[in-house]
Amino acid sequence: MNQTQIPRSTQSSESVLDRLFIGLLAILCGIILAYLSIMGPLGFSIMEHHTSPSAIYQTIGQDLANLIVLVPLLIIGGITHIMHKPCSKYLLILTPIYLLYMAISYTIGQEWNRVEYTGNIEQYFYQFLILIIGGLILLIYTLSNFDFNESPDFNPKSLRIYVLIFCLALTFFAIMWIGEVNEVLLTGDTVSNSYSSAPTVFWVIRIFDLGISIPLGFISVFLLLRNVKKFYPLILLSYGFFITMITAVNCMGFVMLANNDPELQPGGLVIFLVMAILAYSGFFYLIKDKIYKKKRISQLLIAIDG
Repeated sequence: MNQTQIPRSTQSSESVLDRLFIGLLAILCGIILAYLSIMGPLGFSIMEHHTSPSAIYQTIGQDLANLIVLVPLLIIGGITHIMHKPCSKYLLILTPIYLLYMAISYTIGQEWNRVEYTGNIEQYFYQFLILIIGGLILLIYTLSNFDFNESPDFNPKSLRIYVLIFCLALTFFAIMWIGEVNEVLLTGDTVSNSYSSAPTVFWVIRIFDLGISIPLGFISVFLLLRNVKKFYPLILLSYGFFITMITAVNCMGFVMLANNDPELQPGGLVIFLVMAILAYSGFFYLIKDKIYKKKRISQLLIAIDG
């Protein structure tokens, strides 16, 4: 029975083209993100936000996190992906959800109706649009780039302890945000006046965190306990968002602290630091077997050569 065969050279070229497209897309997103961060209040202040002084401090912190974490992840991840390095997928899976979160919050979180807040961020609409589209493409591709049998084996006891601590941190985070929302609903403002100074960004952050970030955290740890092998790529994707986002949040907090911002919540900064430690340790826990396995293979090859 005759069947049409796809030439191996064609399959190989398609694979190379896929890698080239995704790699170049990641590099492009990294370059655009670096450009926007430098053009904003962290750098030349050419791109101006329609928002309050406190939100500007937070933007500086987020732009700083973009430059020191996200831009290297995207550019190095893109280059290694083109080179067909296995580590590339572990770098790129950290970026998609954060790209979407950041680009959308930067665009819809402006105080457009407040005449006292002048800005020109709308002039950078297409750059943010590329980040959103790029984030969506990277989201779909990075998930499909993992095999569902790649997950390492975990110690059930230590895993349960980690999940418990992480859930407690998420709960404190949720309580803090819900408390502020209830305060606004009851009194019309927060004690620090953060709502009256920038109501749009207040609601954008609370809706995104209470509706996406925190539920995603609980879903991730639930999947860790439920069936880590089946949902390993999704868990990595979620932890990638936690690592990048919590790094940005801590950078925001330290910039606010350095500028004596009255809207800073010291208790929140402590919670975010704890969550950062948990997020980074959790991601390392998820990939530690891959690192040690590669190290053991390298040692074995050295021993054979010797």
